[in-house]
Amino acid sequence: MHKYLLPVALLYTGLITWLSLGKIIIPGNIAVQGSDKIGHLLAYFVFTIIWFLFFFYSERQKRRFFESLWISSLAGFLYGILMEFCQAIFTDYRSPDWYDFIANTSGIILSVCVLSVLQKKLVKKRRY
Repeated sequence: MHKYLLPVALLYTGLITWLSLGKIIIPGNIAVQGSDKIGHLLAYFVFTIIWFLFFFYSERQKRRFFESLWISSLAGFLYGILMEFCQAIFTDYRSPDWYDFIANTSGIILSVCVLSVLQKKLVKKRRY
């Protein structure tokens, strides 16, 4: 499992990049108000957890729990900011949105809470 953590993290990061910068057309123009923000929250929740798993369980990294949590959270936060700036700079069909940034950050905070609650189980699993 450990050897797949980096490719999974990179693929997921690529997916977020594509979703953030790509011109995505939804057939029928179906939109539920606020669903975009829920998508941002979930995307960065998963982003932070995947990168945490890489930093914490990777044979090459061997980082402590809170160090892994801090690095993955900071990476998610900075990446979210980067994607909002890239939308403004590289696209004419997307624009940065502070509410997206808030949703991204909320997803990161939620993942930190979940991982902190699961800390003992995650540390125990690492020992085996």
